[in-house]
Amino acid sequence: MQFKGMEKVADLFMINLLFILCSLPVITIGASATAMHYTLRRWREDNGSISGDFFRAFRMNFRQATVLWLVFLVLSAVMVANFWIVSSWTGPLYQVVMVMLFVVSAIMLAWISLCFPFLARFDNTTSQIAKNSLLIALVSPVRTLIAVILNLMPVVLAVLIPGVFLIGSVLWLVILCSVSGFFIQLLFAPVFDRIGTADP
Repeated sequence: MQFKGMEKVADLFMINLLFILCSLPVITIGASATAMHYTLRRWREDNGSISGDFFRAFRMNFRQATVLWLVFLVLSAVMVANFWIVSSWTGPLYQVVMVMLFVVSAIMLAWISLCFPFLARFDNTTSQIAKNSLLIALVSPVRTLIAVILNLMPVVLAVLIPGVFLIGSVLWLVILCSVSGFFIQLLFAPVFDRIGTADP
């Protein structure tokens, strides 16, 4: 039993390592995240092989995942610019616009948190993936909030507890990305199961 547990930890470490290495060019983060979620689902179901599944999913979903990731980066840059511009404002309008920007930012984070797990599970057009993942995020707010928190944990730790972040960042690079992805898989498995059959 103990050996089996160590084997599972080693698998998560391997998935995490593949995700980090394939995310290094930054532009490939979307494809790498999709491959990680695909591999975690197959691993959870005791199917396939880790490296084989990862690189297969990375290759097959590269175009769509990269388009979605680039869209998110562009939208993020626009939001940062808006925050910077509005930060110099004063008066009631400043508060109203800031609230609106925070709401839009939260929706964006919810959307991107679901895009890659959805792409890893279903074969849709890029526009369908964007639309369906946003709809799922909106109709499953509690699950989505947990997914967003899991994805933002390094940033939250860096802001709130810098000392813990230094230790946590090492763990994130070693295993916590795949652990976070695994819990997101568990969270949304019932939702995805109701939608339809997964891709092989």
